[in-house]
Amino acid sequence: MASIKLTYFNLRGRGELPRLLLAYARVPYEDERIAVPWVDPKPWTDLKPSTPFGQLPIMLWNGEELAQCLGVARFLAKEFGLAGRNNLEAAQVDEIVYAVQDALAFGWEAMFDGWELAKENPSMEKYRKEIVPAILGQIESRLTKRGGQFLVGNMFSLADLQTFFFCSELGLTWSIAVDVKKYPGVDGLVRSVGGLPNIMQWVQDRPASTGPDGGSL
Repeated sequence: MASIKLTYFNLRGRGELPRLLLAYARVPYEDERIAVPWVDPKPWTDLKPSTPFGQLPIMLWNGEELAQCLGVARFLAKEFGLAGRNNLEAAQVDEIVYAVQDALAFGWEAMFDGWELAKENPSMEKYRKEIVPAILGQIESRLTKRGGQFLVGNMFSLADLQTFFFCSELGLTWSIAVDVKKYPGVDGLVRSVGGLPNIMQWVQDRPASTGPDGGSL
């Protein structure tokens, strides 16, 4: 069994997709969480110079260091059989994962900009009214074309887990509900993934985490 250590802030953010993969596979690992900078800047200030790209998460896998959220997630997906069964399926998984990550990144950036501005935030409005409906519609279309149960290859993959993470974060972080009437396939997929025993257990037991405004993050 591999020796695994995952280092990220005490947030969900870019560390949560790797954590969800590890939870799904029920693989033991060290979940190292450092203080977020707005609570205590010193741990990240001390650690940052030693990181390969000045960012977290970082994963140690049998002593080998891997960085970047999607780099770590795609590696774990391959290890756990969730990256597609051939090159075409792998590419189909990646297209969903990267498209959703773009939407997540826009939302996170808009949210942090809003905290700094402490006033009306046009980027957050764009996220709610344009970015989120667009990506949900695109996922719904892909899901329908590929059979309606899973996003790739008629089997559970990283694409489905990334979609679950995104949609759960919409509710937890941005208080945005997935419209069941507009996106019934996405809603059903998210409910299905959220009902997987290992995922359900992780979501119930994971540490609580908050942003600078005290909201869930």
